[in-house]
Amino acid sequence: MHRLKRISIITGNLGSGKTEIAINLALHLAGLKTFLVDLDIINPYFRTRLVRGKLEEKGLQVISPLGDKAFADVPALSPAVKGVIENRAHTGVFDVGGDDVGAVALGRYRGMLKPEDFMMIFVVNTCRPFTGSREGIIKYLDSIERASGLPVRGLVCNTNIGLETSPGVVLEGFQTVEAVAGEKGIPLLFTVVNRAILAGAQELLGGRSAVFPIDLYMAPPWRT
Repeated sequence: MHRLKRISIITGNLGSGKTEIAINLALHLAGLKTFLVDLDIINPYFRTRLVRGKLEEKGLQVISPLGDKAFADVPALSPAVKGVIENRAHTGVFDVGGDDVGAVALGRYRGMLKPEDFMMIFVVNTCRPFTGSREGIIKYLDSIERASGLPVRGLVCNTNIGLETSPGVVLEGFQTVEAVAGEKGIPLLFTVVNRAILAGAQELLGGRSAVFPIDLYMAPPWRT
């Protein structure tokens, strides 16, 4: 996997799968005093705070609004976020709300983030509306950069159609994201694959991309 910075800021359009990636990445890094920071003020159904207890049982430290602020659709953000940014002994994975509106929450921390410390990562699912083409992806990427005032420094391909995803779907999405990476001059860090199709996806990708296998933690209320 591409070398990450101390702080990974996970962004993307609504439904890109960034929360699952943030969770899996934080668990992958959990031995490094890692904090998973929930900055999602947009999506009420797929917020990290919904599975906070399960993640803490695995030893992960989660920062999110508590009490009556836990499900508010306002940026009620914990002062502990500042501590993660400033303490260089800590590793942080930030799950940011989808679209440019969610990225606005990052604005208050922009002055604290040092370029050498963080990497803003844009997650792409080419099976989602508006990011199925190179032009659509670039439009969303640019809007998130404008809203947050921060540059995207890495792309992640998370093309999937849920449990119906095949290795061929992954490959098709990878090819589109790879084209965006070349046009924008932004590295494609890795391609996300559900463990159930890992071997098939790796065979089709043929070493053209690092592969990050994930487990699924989030589920909408109608499935639980």
